[in-house]
Amino acid sequence: MHYYSSILCVAGGCLLATTATAQRRDVRSLTLLPEAQVELALKGNDYLLAGFNLITNPDGGSTFAAGQFRLGYEHFWNERWSAGATLRVLGGSNYSYGDFLGLDGNVTPGVLVRHSGKIGAFNFGQRLALEYATTFDAVGSNNESRALTRLRLDLDRVFPLGEKLAIRPRIAYEVVTYLRLQRDENQLKERVVDFGNLRAEVGVRVSPRIDFTPWVASQTRYFKGLPSLDINGNVIRSGRANFVTPLAGLDVRLTLLGKKSNSDRQQLPTQH
Repeated sequence: MHYYSSILCVAGGCLLATTATAQRRDVRSLTLLPEAQVELALKGNDYLLAGFNLITNPDGGSTFAAGQFRLGYEHFWNERWSAGATLRVLGGSNYSYGDFLGLDGNVTPGVLVRHSGKIGAFNFGQRLALEYATTFDAVGSNNESRALTRLRLDLDRVFPLGEKLAIRPRIAYEVVTYLRLQRDENQLKERVVDFGNLRAEVGVRVSPRIDFTPWVASQTRYFKGLPSLDINGNVIRSGRANFVTPLAGLDVRLTLLGKKSNSDRQQLPTQH
């Protein structure tokens, strides 16, 4: 329990550090993000994943601004520990829509390690990932390739409602930071966290092969730029800003059971 408490304290400290000193908050329009997934169940709880989603443009214009194709593999050593690899490929009219709005990256490979435990009757998950977001010069973009670290904590519980039907209420919070090994002398000191995402969902499993998950989320980009000064050099507006975007989505998943898989396997939520 002390181990879990320490992680929660660290995550809470990061969240407070990014919000307590913020001087400006800008709330954007609602963004929709539907996703279709196909998951191949392997031996034990291992899986292969392919997913595709579309995202609406929060600034107006075309109905869908971008699409993202995802691949993933995860191997479970035991019920508590697992590791895997991911690949995200982004395309569309806007090249700064990844899992997080404003996060650049056209091709993003990554690795992850996951720990699953219990807090009373609830499942408690911790997911730590390292990614490298590679960007291409599209439409005169000056986006830079970056290494990313991602930490997600989530809490859920499965409620069986019948022989096949079950629901899984879940809440998750994830923080994303750029991996900064060295900063130029004239470069601004960044915020502690660059992106944050708070998500609530209800997973509905109608059979071992089909489930769907409606969800809502609040996503925040923590920005720091130069402050605004008056003619006397006094700060009239801080360079810190939080760009908040409400999101809503629906994940639909088809699970293909392999020869060595079983129908009562422990399946992850659709937000793998």
